[in-house]
Amino acid sequence: MKLTFEDKVQIYESRKQGESFRRLSNQFGIKISNLQYMIKLIDRYGIEIAKE
Repeated sequence: MKLTFEDKVQIYESRKQGESFRRLSNQFGIKISNLQYMIKLIDRYGIEIAKE
């Protein structure tokens, strides 16, 4: 499943509010390692990187 920009923003905001990687992984069907990578990219380059 390909994530939309809105999904990525929702994941990022949920994680910053303390949501666990395991719950987000189950909710969106994404591996935990991919979620961690996406969060690090957004932290480093900003939310605009999630559009790509």
